Amino acid sequence: MDSLQKELDVIQISGNDAETFIQGQITNDIKILSDEKKSIYTGYCSPKGRLLAIFFIIKIKKNYYLFCPPCISKSISKRLMMYVLRSDVEITCSPENIDYYLVNKDNIETLSDDLISLPKKIMQTTLNQNESLAITMLGGFENYFFIVGEKETLHIYKNKIKTNLFSWNQIHIENIIPNIFKETQDMFIPQSLNLDLINAINFKKGCYTGQEVVARTHYLGKPKRRLYQGCIKLEEIPKIGSDILVDNEKVGSLINFYKQKNNVFKILVELRIEKVDARPNLNGYEIHSLIMQH
Repeated sequence: MDSLQKELDVIQISGNDAETFIQGQITNDIKILSDEKKSIYTGYCSPKGRLLAIFFIIKIKKNYYLFCPPCISKSISKRLMMYVLRSDVEITCSPENIDYYLVNKDNIETLSDDLISLPKKIMQTTLNQNESLAITMLGGFENYFFIVGEKETLHIYKNKIKTNLFSWNQIHIENIIPNIFKETQDMFIPQSLNLDLINAINFKKGCYTGQEVVARTHYLGKPKRRLYQGCIKLEEIPKIGSDILVDNEKVGSLINFYKQKNNVFKILVELRIEKVDARPNLNGYEIHSLIMQH
C-alpha cells in the first residue's frame, strides 16, 4: 500500500440519483462540482449536527469520489447505505479500479503535456479527454495537485509520478484544514473546525442531515470554539482527540498533527476562543504560535 492510501480512502457514489442523494447528506453544495468544475471540502453530520466525517469530493463522469481517512471509511459507507432506500444509488468503499496520487507542481509539469491541461486556480478541477482522470489544484505553502482516475489510465504515467515530499496530512495541517478520525467522530459542530471559513458549508442549499444545528449557529450566534494551528515540543507522539488544558480545565481537543524535527510537532487543535491566549497545553507542554484562518 502506498503512503497516500494509508492516509486516505475513497468512497464511490454513482447512479442516476447520486447527486440528489449526496446533496441531502453533506454541508456543502454538491452542484459546485458540475457547475463550477471544482472539487470541494464538506462536512457530513449526525442529526445533532456533529461531524462524522470531512470529505474531499471530486467528480469524474457521473461518479462522485468522497475521500476520508481509512479508519472511518467503511463505517461511513455503511451509514450512507442506510439512507439509499429506493434511490438509484450505488455506494462502493475502496473501489478497485480507482487510484490517486499527490504530486507537487514541479512533477506535475512532466505529466501535463501527455495528460491534460492543468488547473490554474485552487480547487479547480480539469479532466482528460475521455474523462477517465481528473486533476485538482490544492493550495498551501507549495502548490500540490491531486490526481484521481482509473487505474488503467494512471498506470501509463505511474513511472513519471515521483514520491511526494509532503503527506496529505502535512499539506492540510499547513493549510489549517481539519480532518475527522475515529477518535473525534460526533464531537464537533462544523463551525468549531472552521468549515465555514474554508467554504465547506453552503448556507443557501436545501436540507441535509444536521442542517438545523449548523444553520442556528450561523444565524443566531457566533461560534464559541474554533480551529487553530500551533506548534508543540513533546517527548512522545500525541493521540488524536487528546484533551487540551488550561489550569487542568479542558478547553479543547487535538484534531491532527505531524512531526517536524527535534520532537517538534505541528498540530491542529479545537479550542474555546476565550482560552487561546491563556497558554493552553497538551500533556503538560505549552502550545505555541496559535493561529487560525483569516
